[in-house]
Amino acid sequence: MASIAYTTRLETVLSDADEINRAHSKLRTGVAGRQYGLGALNRAVVVMCVSAWEAYVEEVTKECLVLLKPSAPPLGTWPALNASARSQIGRFNNPNVDNTQNLVRDCLGLDNITLAWRWPHNPPEKAKERLKEAIKLRHEIAHGVTPRPIIHNQQYAGRLPDFFRKLGEATDKALTEYLAKEMSVSTGW
Repeated sequence: MASIAYTTRLETVLSDADEINRAHSKLRTGVAGRQYGLGALNRAVVVMCVSAWEAYVEEVTKECLVLLKPSAPPLGTWPALNASARSQIGRFNNPNVDNTQNLVRDCLGLDNITLAWRWPHNPPEKAKERLKEAIKLRHEIAHGVTPRPIIHNQQYAGRLPDFFRKLGEATDKALTEYLAKEMSVSTGW
């Protein structure tokens, strides 16, 4: 089972990126090679995927904070933690490796979420590099660099939504394990 943040934020926006990729496939000319006039669709996929990741990280952090709230008074330090975390989430506008790691550490206490970003044929270092590349491309696209970045459909944009799904799954799993082991809180995911 996945977090609410995964299903309502990450998966919802990534399904839009999948839809763009399907539209790209339907617009192909049938001729091998670069498909001129479709590059904006590939760039849109990058922007959508990074946006989905940012929304997911913000929401999964909020979701975990709610789980950490004591069920009855006294609330102890939770109100201060919640206020501080919500302030940091409000300033979270670049979901790069360092900012994501810092947000999770500062708000939830999990020291290094990036160590959990692993799945078959993808160690954490590779996941971090892939996230760095997506963030770099997103910034170039959003800030209008010239020449526009060339993003290949099948080699990059077509695979990017699945990368972010796996990153979200690994993050959900790590948070579930951390909250259960260190905080004695069940996520129910």
